Amino acid sequence: MTSPDLSVSSLLNKTRDRLLASGLYLGDSSIVRRLRWVPEGRAHVLVYDPQLEEAEDNAPDNTTQSGDQVGDQTTSPPPKAAELSAIVRIDRDDFWLTADGGYVEPTPMCKELLEVKLSCALTNPAVEPASTDFPTVLQILRQLTGQCVTPGYSSGKSFFSVEKNKPPGFKVRHKLFERIDSVLPGANESVEGASSKDDPFSYRLWPLTKERHRAQLMALQHSHRLCPVPAYDLANDLLIPTTYRSCLQGAIVEIRFTLTHWSIATTKRDVYGGLIQLIRILVPPVPSAAAGNKRKLALHLDVDENPAKKERVN
Repeated sequence: MTSPDLSVSSLLNKTRDRLLASGLYLGDSSIVRRLRWVPEGRAHVLVYDPQLEEAEDNAPDNTTQSGDQVGDQTTSPPPKAAELSAIVRIDRDDFWLTADGGYVEPTPMCKELLEVKLSCALTNPAVEPASTDFPTVLQILRQLTGQCVTPGYSSGKSFFSVEKNKPPGFKVRHKLFERIDSVLPGANESVEGASSKDDPFSYRLWPLTKERHRAQLMALQHSHRLCPVPAYDLANDLLIPTTYRSCLQGAIVEIRFTLTHWSIATTKRDVYGGLIQLIRILVPPVPSAAAGNKRKLALHLDVDENPAKKERVN
């Protein structure tokens, strides 16, 4: 386990205290008493309801079954999705939170660029105080997902990281495109004040794994809004798309996300998804050893020099 320096330790403690005060920190085991699942279209969404904590629920079974109406839907406005929070490390290996999710070509799961969803796995940050909280984070998420199930369905494996020889964790995603409902000028702008021709968040300059998909991307600009990842650096500035990998892969972050449940009839599975609402970098990633061992090139080649001389210790 890593021992952070005083400045990092102070930041982590202050962040944890702030998240605890919000009532939605997953490291707090009492959070379950303030959350419930409600129907939203064909899905269910987890919502925050502080009144649940005030009233003791003596029902023998708190499990929500798909199709159930949870709570009184007529006397109050629809509740907002709960923004769950945690302090985690973004996994280096299971990382697809790049500008286009690494889209190369159509696949059965992603037939076109429009269907791309960026994603990453989140694991134990291995620094205190968040490291001690992480098992509770996973326990609470398993408890919450277990409260919204469909009879006769099995649980999907897309939310929790369960691969062998991989650290335990969970996955979150980001929806890259959002349909434009308004025809007003500026309706397709997702970043405040970003409207210049050199805007790094524009369709024209948005990074692509394969530039051949540029025409496909540009064809979406009048019907869909391009949504940058809501990720912020140590100065609280929004990350530009070209820096997603270098700034996020392996970083320790504050994560906020909402949780949704779907019933997939074709496979008879319950699927859960965490949708990223905010990422705030707390500790930047440490460069990998391979990145630090790159060979430097000489400006001039000395063909008469004996290579063994380079290994000689003065």
